[in-house]
Amino acid sequence: MGERSRRLGAVLGLWAAAALVAGAAAAAEPNVKSIAVGLTYENLARTVVWKGDAASSRIGGQLISARADLVLTKGAVLSLSAGAVLTDFRGLTFSGLPISLEYDAAPLLGLAFGAEVVAPLAGFSGFEIGGTGRIVYSFGMSKTWPLEGFMVEGGAEGRSSWLEVAAGPRLTYRKLRRAAPYLEVQARWLRAAFKMAETIGDLAGSEAKHAGDLSFSAALGADVALTGRLSLRAKAGVSPRPGGLDGLFSAGLACAF
Repeated sequence: MGERSRRLGAVLGLWAAAALVAGAAAAAEPNVKSIAVGLTYENLARTVVWKGDAASSRIGGQLISARADLVLTKGAVLSLSAGAVLTDFRGLTFSGLPISLEYDAAPLLGLAFGAEVVAPLAGFSGFEIGGTGRIVYSFGMSKTWPLEGFMVEGGAEGRSSWLEVAAGPRLTYRKLRRAAPYLEVQARWLRAAFKMAETIGDLAGSEAKHAGDLSFSAALGADVALTGRLSLRAKAGVSPRPGGLDGLFSAGLACAF
């Protein structure tokens, strides 16, 4: 099976899983309270050690996506999203090519697809305890660069992909009239891949890098009703790593129907 077929299969698998979740939720709770659609911006950062490397490097992502929220009668929210992502892999070194390369180009453009569920579990004294689960898959478009300074023509081509699965509890305060602030703690599993191919004259080679990482994050967020239909969502948090912290931030607007 080719690389393109595997990527398409992964996307279809993600949406099939989301459809199964939606179908199960709809079967258990047929009445839909409301539907909201909007745009979301997300800034992600993750420090990982790629397989075969001794030093760590940073993966950064800027994600803009369209999102649809299906709000069910008992308060559960099922969300589906699709959008574009710029993923930054700068500092990643490929030493298994005919000529070693260090990736120092602009972030790679890709597509991202996601599904998320937020479900209330219990409540007390104005607080609500719930559970969250999220999956996001991104695959990058291929990008080529000329290699200069050689007696013969040369070039390199890179392609990336990553998958993140996150889950954990959320504590929300429900006593405010127009805002619902919350504290969220999640376990976040990330798998990332980057393949670099190089051609210099008659020399050709490729090298694939893989990284798998489990981390934990804590974030503060809020859903704020701006009008009867329009709402603002924002979240900021940190993920501890050896020697420092990685950050995360998201913000978006949604209109309910």
